[in-house]
Amino acid sequence: MNCEQTFTDFRILRCASAPITTIHYSQLPIHLMPFKNIYVIIPVMKKILLFIILALLTTAGTINQTQASLVSTGNYRNQQNKIYKAELKQIKNLFKVHEEFANRHDITGLKTLYSDNYMNNDGFNKDTYFKSVEETWEQCKDLTYNSKILSVDINGSNADVSMEESAIGTVYDKADTLSVTGEIHAKSTSIYHLEKKGAKWFIKGETMLTDESALLYGDARFMNIELIAPSQVASGEIYTTIVTADADENTVIVGSLEHDPVVYPTKTPNGPLRTMPKTHILERYIKANTDNINEYAVASLAISKSLTDKLGGTKVYMAGVACLMKRINVIPKNNFAKFEEEK
Repeated sequence: MNCEQTFTDFRILRCASAPITTIHYSQLPIHLMPFKNIYVIIPVMKKILLFIILALLTTAGTINQTQASLVSTGNYRNQQNKIYKAELKQIKNLFKVHEEFANRHDITGLKTLYSDNYMNNDGFNKDTYFKSVEETWEQCKDLTYNSKILSVDINGSNADVSMEESAIGTVYDKADTLSVTGEIHAKSTSIYHLEKKGAKWFIKGETMLTDESALLYGDARFMNIELIAPSQVASGEIYTTIVTADADENTVIVGSLEHDPVVYPTKTPNGPLRTMPKTHILERYIKANTDNINEYAVASLAISKSLTDKLGGTKVYMAGVACLMKRINVIPKNNFAKFEEEK
């Protein structure tokens, strides 16, 4: 039998007329058994390497440099952590003072927290923004605010603070000679953009993400009225707005659905009034503005109820009024983002 004996990394007898046969290590001479103790060799090699590393570390220069590197890295992280905590404390205190000034309707104090180059995502600068705040406080003298910080992202001398805010107040009006009282409810989510000048943080801008408000008079205060609209649309896009009310069969609601661009001075929407069907659901398709301005979906409702008197007659009276607004951020058209299919 002609066999070829090959010795490489391990020993195998390869025969032309026989299957491959593995020779057991115990059958080989000692000098042909290089990997018999591989599971012993690896731990030994690791110990040797560890010994070399430790030997190098015992030299004065090496150990000093290693310790210096470790200590300096640890000190840097500790220092950065202290700085972050200090900045975070200042930012939280800024919004604590912000809420206190707002609830006192202290316009002078509130202005000191804002940078002179303030600009929000509606294009309102500091002067325009605070003019609108003053007018709001004149109409609702007991408006109170509540805010909650959701997250804080600090990046050097800049910071972004995600906030959740709500407000409630009372509005007093007159309809002819009749005095009426309304309630205003508002809630919003936004990102405040801060900048640090010297040792103080200032509000330099705001991106409003969502904003919903309702002004309710009479029985509207006790009804479940909901305005449904998208929070973001493209410039010129057609979207759907819906208003629903949980009213009984003796209630007749006349209302309108409009959209109101965020401008100053504000404009009063003047849409056509329609009687809501028995489902008390009103729906309308609206085309977003093409002026690169954010807008509000606006629902205005007049609520009437009927009563039957002792003589069997029917009396109809005005039971309430409601105005609901929901913010819609309008994304401007980008004429430089084009996709052309390859021909």
